[in-house]
Amino acid sequence: MNKEDQFKKIGKDLGRWKRHLPHFQSGGRTLFVTWRCLENVSLSTSERQIVLDCIRHFHRDRYLVFTVVVMPDHTHLLLQPCEKSAGNWWNLGELLKGMKGVSARRINESRGTLGSLWQDERYDRQVRSRSDFEEKWSYIRLNPVRAGLVSVAEDWDSLWLPASIEGWLPN
Repeated sequence: MNKEDQFKKIGKDLGRWKRHLPHFQSGGRTLFVTWRCLENVSLSTSERQIVLDCIRHFHRDRYLVFTVVVMPDHTHLLLQPCEKSAGNWWNLGELLKGMKGVSARRINESRGTLGSLWQDERYDRQVRSRSDFEEKWSYIRLNPVRAGLVSVAEDWDSLWLPASIEGWLPN
């Protein structure tokens, strides 16, 4: 099979979307995802908890979360979409619309405000290997330490590690 035919075969199984950043998704693949608050928006401890609760809500139903950290102005997430039906996987855009939409609505209610909370765009990257997974898992876990918010990662109130680093299987 020549390179052009190989690319066409991959392209059939790979969804691609583009806004400002390109987004690629292949069913059931583990993804590293980051999204940010709008400029000059910062989340309090209770607001970060709202975001975590929204992410936890569909864990094991629509996606598997390996780790997540909600920072004052952004969120990092390592997840794997689940299968909706035979051969049909949850789309990352659908999943994030739920997480970001519900959390924004609840945070706005608590603030007594209206409007957007999150930037429209996100950064997502497919995890390709065990070492890539370990790197992303550690990056997320240590994000509050590198930001100088805590000295021990597990002391950060908005870090959730539902699976150990050994819990990942390549897909």
